[in-house]
Amino acid sequence: MLDRERIIRCLQWLLLLALFAYDGFTYLPEESNFALLKSAYYVLIFIGYILIVTLQTRQGHIPFRRPGRISYVIQAYIWLYFMRLFYDFMIVGVQQEIVTNPFAAVFLYANAAIVPFYAMYFFRWDLIDLRKLNTTILLIFLIMGSVSMYYIFSGRALEYLGSDGRFMGNESMDTIAFGHLGTSLTLLAITLFHQSGIRLWHKLLSIGSILVGLFITVAAGSRGAIVALLVCGLMYMYLRGHRKWLFIGIPVLMLVVYLALPILNDVLISYNNHSMERLYNSLYDSSSMQGGVTSNRDILYTQGWHNFTESPVIGYSFFIKGEYAHNCIIESFMGLGIIGGVLFLWMIVYALRAAAQLALRDKRFLFVSLLFIQYVCYSLFSRTLSMLPLFWITLYLVIYFRAANE
Repeated sequence: MLDRERIIRCLQWLLLLALFAYDGFTYLPEESNFALLKSAYYVLIFIGYILIVTLQTRQGHIPFRRPGRISYVIQAYIWLYFMRLFYDFMIVGVQQEIVTNPFAAVFLYANAAIVPFYAMYFFRWDLIDLRKLNTTILLIFLIMGSVSMYYIFSGRALEYLGSDGRFMGNESMDTIAFGHLGTSLTLLAITLFHQSGIRLWHKLLSIGSILVGLFITVAAGSRGAIVALLVCGLMYMYLRGHRKWLFIGIPVLMLVVYLALPILNDVLISYNNHSMERLYNSLYDSSSMQGGVTSNRDILYTQGWHNFTESPVIGYSFFIKGEYAHNCIIESFMGLGIIGGVLFLWMIVYALRAAAQLALRDKRFLFVSLLFIQYVCYSLFSRTLSMLPLFWITLYLVIYFRAANE
């Protein structure tokens, strides 16, 4: 006789790990067919979802109710987003560089944002060991982080160095992806280190991961990743009850980074690696940057808001001449109009509050709360929501964990 509970536990575990390991595609050879491989990857994940749904419905009950009224807000937003994305890619035929296959772009979004929301309703959240989940995700990110360090030190990343000082290995391996990987690794390690009752090897693993993570975050030269780390550092001290250190620790940390940056830059240059020069120039020699300190994002923000005002009811498009807005709020208003923009703000404010409540209630939830905050920061400066699967996964984990623990 099948042990449905054990199978569900294993499937949930593997699915969550597979979703967090999505950025592992970063390290595939440049000539790989990314769209095909990612699509096949999501097909396997979809089959896993189907198995969980089938087992749960045959078991005859669902362990807890839907996550409140926010469920309707999320559903309205993700389906509006899908319709606009489908229209942009499949009807208008917008051309952009991240995913060149229009069908693949729509398919990847649906499997990153829509399918998980409904499938996770059937998860048995009470069967998930948070410490094991945190530790295993940490190991996955540590492996990817170690490969990142190899790319940086070996100079392999510089084979694809762009004119703006970024290195590009493929469609996702760039300074932004490297930097946020380091930030995620650092946050995971810090939250694991401070969990009660962990063993010595956990603490040693955490210390090593913090060092690797911090190095990658700084060495990648991604300003957004460093901002996200500082914001999450503030939230971590607040959620841990160290509120009096907020006005002391962060200025000191920023000063240390500012003073240490020239030294770290010189060390990397000694390895013939200039990956940190973009960050260095942002602080010390902004006039040398071709796109300016904002990398022309201010132009995109202005144009995106102008596009929204031209069509405030039904929206304009997710893209500005094939380029995305680099800001999730502007993207939502620009692409979906006033209704989509308000739905997005409602969803994010609710989820941020839920993340804080989860972490304050039980410190084991700190890791997912901080990762969600990080990916909100990520989406405010880089990428588009359709290409940020971990944004959606951390959002749903916060919402469902809160509902499961009410």
